[in-house]
Amino acid sequence: MRKIRANIQIQLDQITRALNNVGLRSYSNATVADWSLLQGDPRFLVLVSSLEDFALKDSAVHQALDENAAQLLARFRERASSEESTALQVKYIIYETSLSLYMTEVRGFNVEVYRRGMGFVDYLYSQRPDDVRKLTRTSKLNRRFVAIED
Repeated sequence: MRKIRANIQIQLDQITRALNNVGLRSYSNATVADWSLLQGDPRFLVLVSSLEDFALKDSAVHQALDENAAQLLARFRERASSEESTALQVKYIIYETSLSLYMTEVRGFNVEVYRRGMGFVDYLYSQRPDDVRKLTRTSKLNRRFVAIED
């Protein structure tokens, strides 16, 4: 339990430093929110559904998603052959990616604090930006990435 608390504290310190590096304190309207922000906005669930559908129908996107899930499972020492673990990991990636797209492109909070090389969301922005615009129904992508490791 002590190790878990120490790891959480390290992550909180990294996030705080990254937010300060981008000048968060200078914005009076900056907000840290939880999942309740999504409950009142159906656009999030529409985005989740659209991203799931897109990932299932496009073979290249599906392959990238599966590879990212396998990498994350291996990182946390899960058996890569476990269908249940893989399905849960894919679902997690879809929701996390949808949250990222929703907050940055739909809601307009265009600075994203994230770990480097997180995989699927980075893949979508670098390899499929036109599809990201379609999924988020925006004409221009506004995401600005800030690594918490900085």
